[in-house]
Amino acid sequence: MIIGVTAKPMKTVLAVSVVIIYGVLLALPVQHRLDHVAFYQSADFDVIAHRNGRALAPGNTLEAAVNALAVGADVLELDVHLTADGVLVVRHDAVIDTTTNGSGVIAQMTLDEIQTYEVGYHKVDYPSRVAAKHIKVPTLASVFKRLPNSRYMVEIKPLDLAAADKLCGLVVEYRLDEQVLVASFDSSVLRHFRQICPRVPTSLGESEAYWLVILSRIGLGHLYHSPGYSVQLPPTYGGLRVLTPDVIKAAHKQNIRVEAWTVNDVVTMRALIDLGIDGIITDYPDILSLLDAD
Repeated sequence: MIIGVTAKPMKTVLAVSVVIIYGVLLALPVQHRLDHVAFYQSADFDVIAHRNGRALAPGNTLEAAVNALAVGADVLELDVHLTADGVLVVRHDAVIDTTTNGSGVIAQMTLDEIQTYEVGYHKVDYPSRVAAKHIKVPTLASVFKRLPNSRYMVEIKPLDLAAADKLCGLVVEYRLDEQVLVASFDSSVLRHFRQICPRVPTSLGESEAYWLVILSRIGLGHLYHSPGYSVQLPPTYGGLRVLTPDVIKAAHKQNIRVEAWTVNDVVTMRALIDLGIDGIITDYPDILSLLDAD
């Protein structure tokens, strides 16, 4: 009986304490605001070509990159893997099976072996489309060399750190530290890259983005300390809305750019633009660039 009598007051005290602490946290100013970086100097909306605009030409190819820029893309989003002989190739999957006429694991193949095969469309994503002949899996260096004035969002796919080391070296070699933003789902890969290549900006990894979203949804986004200059988020995940006004507002208070992926329908594109999103990653940069021009 004594326990029962004292439990209610204790619960009340605990509840009041939580409310007071939450109120104090709400009243705190923004704890961290990022400086501007050259990659995001323009405040304009960015049309970001997913895998170099893979709906318009086979994804992650040089041919797709050239085409995406021609139809209005501002940023080329591409993925990289490391070959057995230490070359970064532009490729989404760890194998070449899905979009080439060959088979094999990239990490176990040399560049010469990979480039004996031709790249086409993914038979599931684009079953009715036929690619031009003689398209190869490109090296990242070849894309940098061909398009030296472009802006790139480079996603590191491997979880080992060798690819991050190689990417840092290439960005420095081609003097693209103001034109490249590095991304990865794995936050540990990004932490390593930030240490070895501090002049090159990164976005947020999956776990880092998770905390930004959670804190923003409970009104405490201003307490987030961002290690990256942008965050790429899906509009929804698991049936829940991710890109909310609260998330965008909290990010903007800290000078974090918010970009949506991967959006291919016009209705969603328009809604996100109206919401104040900073960029959209899409397979159709031609369609998005026309909407942005309206």
